[in-house]
Amino acid sequence: MKKILVIGLIFLFVFLIYLVNMDKKVYYVALGDSLEKEYLNSREVYGYSYYVKKYLKDADVLERYSDDFARTNSRITDILNDIRNNKKVTTPKGTFNIKNALIKADLVTLNINYNDIFNKLDDNIYTDLYDYIDGLATNLDKLFKLMREYCKEDIIFISFSKGYENISEDGLDVLEYLTNKYKSVCRDYDIIYLDISDISIQSGADLEKIGNRVIKIANKKLFET
Repeated sequence: MKKILVIGLIFLFVFLIYLVNMDKKVYYVALGDSLEKEYLNSREVYGYSYYVKKYLKDADVLERYSDDFARTNSRITDILNDIRNNKKVTTPKGTFNIKNALIKADLVTLNINYNDIFNKLDDNIYTDLYDYIDGLATNLDKLFKLMREYCKEDIIFISFSKGYENISEDGLDVLEYLTNKYKSVCRDYDIIYLDISDISIQSGADLEKIGNRVIKIANKKLFET
């Protein structure tokens, strides 16, 4: 009986060590559009989250990395519908659903800008964009509210990148309005707004810059006491 008790205590001790170590691991979920998924699939460069994943893996703190729900041409409403419908994906490691991924996530990054707004900016017609942006902010609010039902940990929302140096004053006003709207929604849901408007994405090095900014935030939020 005493021997059984000792063996039981040993197993309990080992299990507790396992739990402590698992708690230090990071489950990282990357959601977004072509800034994430398209570049990741290229042979020449990687999406910004690749560099975040690599950093976590090299530091031996990566539990799992998932970009399975990111895809090109995504809009806010696409990700919102993915969560509502609990989208499932099948990978060589198994079948996963997005709600479970958000529940498990210690860190989520989200970039979702180009397909919602920049195509509109390309038309150089700004008069109706303010009402349109109000609608985008409403959808973003719905998305964050839903995400927060499942993910209670750190979410980083990545802004639009540089690329409109020659845009008119009216266009700059639109972007400022968009930025302020999105920042306000992020504050409402305790979501980190990461500004990358000074980065013009021309190569993998520029994506690495974005990844490094995410890493800086992750280090502070996840590992510093």
